[in-house]
Amino acid sequence: MNIFFNANNKATLEALQSCGVKNVLVSHKYSHNLKQFHDCFEKIFLIAGVNGEEDKYHEFLKDNKELYTHAAQFFVNNNMCDTINIFKKENNMGLNTIPVLQQDFIKHLSQLNLPNDSNVCVGKMSGRLDMEEAIRRLPVSMKYHGLGKGKYINKKTFESIDTSLWISAALAKKFDVWTGNSSMQIKINVNNMNDPILKHYCEKYKDNMYIIGIKYDDVLDNHYYTMLKLPIALYYMPLCKSLNSYTDNFIK
Repeated sequence: MNIFFNANNKATLEALQSCGVKNVLVSHKYSHNLKQFHDCFEKIFLIAGVNGEEDKYHEFLKDNKELYTHAAQFFVNNNMCDTINIFKKENNMGLNTIPVLQQDFIKHLSQLNLPNDSNVCVGKMSGRLDMEEAIRRLPVSMKYHGLGKGKYINKKTFESIDTSLWISAALAKKFDVWTGNSSMQIKINVNNMNDPILKHYCEKYKDNMYIIGIKYDDVLDNHYYTMLKLPIALYYMPLCKSLNSYTDNFIK
């Protein structure tokens, strides 16, 4: 599985680069950094992002094909018909975008008439249980990317996913660690960083921390860039090793 780490500013791009991450997802709104960073990553997945502007997104895709590896089509959340029409428009423009399924995934896919092994993004659908059932029913003849489906990372549901959850330690003061066969959430108490569980997993994955250049002392100091990178060492790196996908996602 390929993991595309959401990177929407210079700080996150620099953090992911220093962690040896191969794949990143960038919103068009923040694409001004792409020229600086496109040589630093193996794959760059571009999306229009929240409140994106369709014409500007299309113009960027047309003029900067050398800066990205994949690009999701411009889509309208929970609107299958408009999203299909936009995908057809992009095809006519010569843009090699990936369709994004909306609302009724099966019906949407059936109307695209795609050849086998086509790349398809799985977007949003109302109702969590309905969405999970629709995902299970998707035909196996396509290659699916879980758009914003970071919680599916260890379910082997998609060929690839993207996630912004890796930023949660620095921003939300909570993040997952990999126990060896499952994930466990740690909540950070900034007034008491001597959490024995946090200390245990920092010791368990100290080699990963060394590889990406962070130290336990900086964890104790709640250093922003250390906390930004900590989930990479304590969750994503060991998880990828467990999934036998480490070399698909890291160069270090």
